[in-house]
Amino acid sequence: MFFYVKILIIMENKVFITFSGCKVNQFEKSLLLELFQKEGFIITEAPDEADYIIFNTCAVTNKAEAGCRQLIRKFYRLNPKCKIIVTGCYGEKEGEKLLSLPGVYKVFPNEQKLSIPSMLVNGRIEKSDLLSFEYKRLYKDRSRAFLKVQDGCDSYCSYCIVPFLRGKPISMPLEIVLKNLYNLVDENEVVLTGIHLGKWGKDINKSFEDLIRAISKENFPFRIRLSSLEAKEITGNVLKILKDMNNFCHHFHIPLQSGSDKVLKLMKRNYDRRYFKNKIEEVRKFFPHACIGIDVIVGFPGEDENDFLETYTFIEDLMIDYMHIFTYSPREGTESYHYKNTVDKDTLSSRYQKLKELNDVKRKAFIKRFLKKDILCIPDKKISSKHYRVLSREYIKAFIKNEIPDKEFKAKLINIHTLEAVVSN
Repeated sequence: MFFYVKILIIMENKVFITFSGCKVNQFEKSLLLELFQKEGFIITEAPDEADYIIFNTCAVTNKAEAGCRQLIRKFYRLNPKCKIIVTGCYGEKEGEKLLSLPGVYKVFPNEQKLSIPSMLVNGRIEKSDLLSFEYKRLYKDRSRAFLKVQDGCDSYCSYCIVPFLRGKPISMPLEIVLKNLYNLVDENEVVLTGIHLGKWGKDINKSFEDLIRAISKENFPFRIRLSSLEAKEITGNVLKILKDMNNFCHHFHIPLQSGSDKVLKLMKRNYDRRYFKNKIEEVRKFFPHACIGIDVIVGFPGEDENDFLETYTFIEDLMIDYMHIFTYSPREGTESYHYKNTVDKDTLSSRYQKLKELNDVKRKAFIKRFLKKDILCIPDKKISSKHYRVLSREYIKAFIKNEIPDKEFKAKLINIHTLEAVVSN
């Protein structure tokens, strides 16, 4: 009788799950949704009606951390009776600090995050093996599925805190990757992601090329998109395999960080300007119409006006289509935290704005290439009862009116004419 009452109480508990930061955190949110459903919790999209709020946090920059604290305080104001449970990289880094915030009930390190549902049910806390998990995506919080196949990083770029929070590279075994992909055959698109995706296989005597080759042989019915890859991990053999895959999304995101060789050396990146330019040109030979994005950090310690000018002109001439621009954020525990010659805030803001304007030019030029052409898209997000945002394999987002019933529309790849939609990237 006692056991029956316990289950009844759990069934009444509502949980709201959210995340900040990278696509890995987005995937881990989906895992938690699945696990909470299995334990009998009710999933809610409204934090103000939840009994528990699970927040998978990010600590990649000071701004990201501040945003996490701000969101925790917002949740508490919305729902002061709710128990807020924090996990993720910020929880790993500043657990005690976060426990002092109003409403925070518990903080879990990354290795225990999948134990949160069972802890609430029976008090058990175990180390989580996220990379042996059989993922079925029972709760579809997004139209696309994300599959995390790798965790950790050992590059130790001088500015990056992530290796200290996520640990050394570990890989999802190939047989489990393929099993999970078969579990996702009803999806329109699956995004392969990881903390350092290109290091997949390093710990199991395999390579990223082995992973892509094995996936290519299965001919899955959904589109496959890759998250961020480092330039040196996009080899000629990888490009050849991807070129022959009918379901590969023609979209690459390749971190640059700086167009100055001096700054790249300070950052401890393992390439120079010439290597990166040659790599972009090599990708273009295989995928002339692909969308190529980069990451850039402005205001790194020691970046003088000439270094920034080099970065600007280098990117201006580079055959890329968009940028993710970050202002440098000193992270205690990293090598660059102790670097001198910091850039003042006004200069940093000015450089950020100049790159942002260049990014706008690049994005518009990219979209212009597709005007008056049909592009194959999948539904990405419902905007209203009859309006959707759709996504092309080249990462073009378009807003369209839809007259097809939801269930049919979500199950199809759809051709749209780019002039019939408001298009953004």
